Amino acid sequence: MRTPKALGRGAAIAAACVLVGVALVDVHQSAASGSGPNEKLMLIAPAAPGGGWDTLAREMQNGLREEDLRYNIEVSNAEGAGGTIGLTQTANRHGQANVLTMSGLGMVGAVETLGSQHTMADSTPIAQIASEYLAVVVPADSPYETLNDLADDWEEQGRQLPVAGGSMGGVDQIFTARVGQAMEVDPAVINYLPYSGGGEVVTSMLSGTSKVGFGTLGDFSDQIDRGALRALAVSSPERLEGVDIPTALEQGFDVEMSNWRGVIAPPGITEEEAERLEQLVAELLQTDSWADTLKRNRWTDTYQDRAEFTAFLEEEIAVTTETVKALGL
Repeated sequence: MRTPKALGRGAAIAAACVLVGVALVDVHQSAASGSGPNEKLMLIAPAAPGGGWDTLAREMQNGLREEDLRYNIEVSNAEGAGGTIGLTQTANRHGQANVLTMSGLGMVGAVETLGSQHTMADSTPIAQIASEYLAVVVPADSPYETLNDLADDWEEQGRQLPVAGGSMGGVDQIFTARVGQAMEVDPAVINYLPYSGGGEVVTSMLSGTSKVGFGTLGDFSDQIDRGALRALAVSSPERLEGVDIPTALEQGFDVEMSNWRGVIAPPGITEEEAERLEQLVAELLQTDSWADTLKRNRWTDTYQDRAEFTAFLEEEIAVTTETVKALGL
């Protein structure tokens, strides 16, 4: 015969089993419903490990975990073709509401220059997250002290003035073309020297191979601080806090541009699913850990919700298409 003590122990074990079973069901339902922190989330970084999009994805992964917003997060790298391979992977995940793909101006430009089989229309815009502003820089011993100095000489020299930036068709070249257009320099005659990274652009200028550099401010900050380079302008709408560099706008040149970072989702998800992803991103961006992320990476908070980001994308695509055509790419 079982004793009362044994019966009590058995009842306790049975109750514990029931509770565990309920917990497992709750976790499963949470993951399936998309409403809980245990739901699986894939972050697609359309670039190699260590690049800007990869950094954004891994910062989001860390932040979501630290803030107990999501635990089951996978970062998948889909490098190549200016981000359009990642865009294609996103488009092929039609209706999957647990995927966020890193995006940006570079992807928009690559769609136009590489003839991608998919466009930004084959995705669901979720939010713009942050931006890096771009800068026009020259060696410290350059005769160019202001953008006006550069404008006067560039218009006269045309193809004789070598300028440097990132890869062909990328953000830096688009920025170069926009600055040239503001100075009435035909983008088609710009002698643009493309390099794979900001370090090579700096080397090109310091060696005399190029006379002017175009790229994100972060690419040049260290050399500016050391006095090896001088920044003529930054592309922000107003002067950046703690950065003593005049904007292009205040010098009379209509150039406002950022290397923005955003997230998109696959096409075919429901309005409710899109809202849920939007809310998840918004919650992350309001945290102290994300504020630290912005500071460490020298990113500027330029958050846009779905409606704002969708309208912004339409404008960016239109402007970028015109610029790419002007460059003859």
